[in-house]
Amino acid sequence: MTRGRVRMKEFKYLLGGFFLSEFGRAMYFVTVSWLLYEITSDAYFTGLLLGLGFLPGLVLNLFLGVFVDRFNRKKLTIIANIISSISIVLLLVYIAIFDRNPWVIIIVHMVLQVCGSLFRPAIQAFMAESFEKKFLPKIFSQTSSTGIIGGLVGALFGGILISIISAGTTLVIVAVSLVISAILLLKIESKKNRSICKEGSSIRKEIVEGFQYVKRNKFLLGLFVIMFTGQLVYHSSLGFLSVYTVTYLMKSASIYGLLDATISVGGIFAGFLGAWWWSIAKQHFAICSLVIIVVGLLLVGLTPILPFAFCGVFLIGVGTTWIRVLLQSLQQMATEPEYHGRMASFRMIGNQGAVVLAAPILGWVASNYGADYIYLCLLIPVSVCVIFAVYQAKGKEFIEMIRNAA
Repeated sequence: MTRGRVRMKEFKYLLGGFFLSEFGRAMYFVTVSWLLYEITSDAYFTGLLLGLGFLPGLVLNLFLGVFVDRFNRKKLTIIANIISSISIVLLLVYIAIFDRNPWVIIIVHMVLQVCGSLFRPAIQAFMAESFEKKFLPKIFSQTSSTGIIGGLVGALFGGILISIISAGTTLVIVAVSLVISAILLLKIESKKNRSICKEGSSIRKEIVEGFQYVKRNKFLLGLFVIMFTGQLVYHSSLGFLSVYTVTYLMKSASIYGLLDATISVGGIFAGFLGAWWWSIAKQHFAICSLVIIVVGLLLVGLTPILPFAFCGVFLIGVGTTWIRVLLQSLQQMATEPEYHGRMASFRMIGNQGAVVLAAPILGWVASNYGADYIYLCLLIPVSVCVIFAVYQAKGKEFIEMIRNAA
């Protein structure tokens, strides 16, 4: 491959780094969730772990986006993984010397969430500057699938290992996997003498410039709206799936685990076929993906028949993954290099903010009307996005970008 593109061998390093990073993060979350509940025997702390974990990202994403645009993206991805590993090691040392304090676990979790908020825009911006634009849909699809597989394997092994060996040993495996991920990413060649930040520009000024850039490019704002709707559906579907399984399907925890895995399988399927879907559906890929989500939500929300539920969650996994990875590709293609980090962070603010705002409302719906109504309620924002996507698909800029990448 020529300079300006990552060579094939380096692409394998990228896939390996993605796999191990998501493997480690998924195994970490399974382990630390179990460890926290074992210590406290109180689901309230599990809620705190989830809720407080999102807060640092919402606050810091604006600044992290500027850092990604100011500094070497490759180094930032490596730093994020190394800090995560060090944090886990410090947690293990604290537990060994002192006691298993739930608040220490929550604080370490917040640090890891911040590292994740840095890793994602940095790695996406790094890929965007390393590959030719026409390859981005394929690159984002394959790395997304690899990450989903890594997360699925990590969650599976995490659940098995904490029942066989100690949680501490499992966390050691997590730390090692993140370090190896950083080493693999280190092997990828990055652009040298990269300097895109303005001389004497302040962080505040660059944040303002980021908002002005979005204001000038309404096209990006439209992509953000569809993407955060996709993320809202994905996270809400996963978050309330256990309640849905027990109260609506009236099935056991094993069925819940299979339904959870089915969403991930749908994501893997969609990731590997992302480039094909882009070439087949062309400028209508967002509309068709949203319609797939609508069908999935209807199957899950309207009938307690188990095969329909499995089919529904699979379609939700497929549709939300295509929305995420292909629109992210389009976003990177439409964004000037000096704004890649800030635009990725703005998107993450929308994604996380949508979940934080909607989760209490959906929780109230579940407690008063039933968990099946959550999936029916999600049809409202998705249907609005379908209408918006129809108009978006007629735009000249949208059609031109799809044609160039097809």
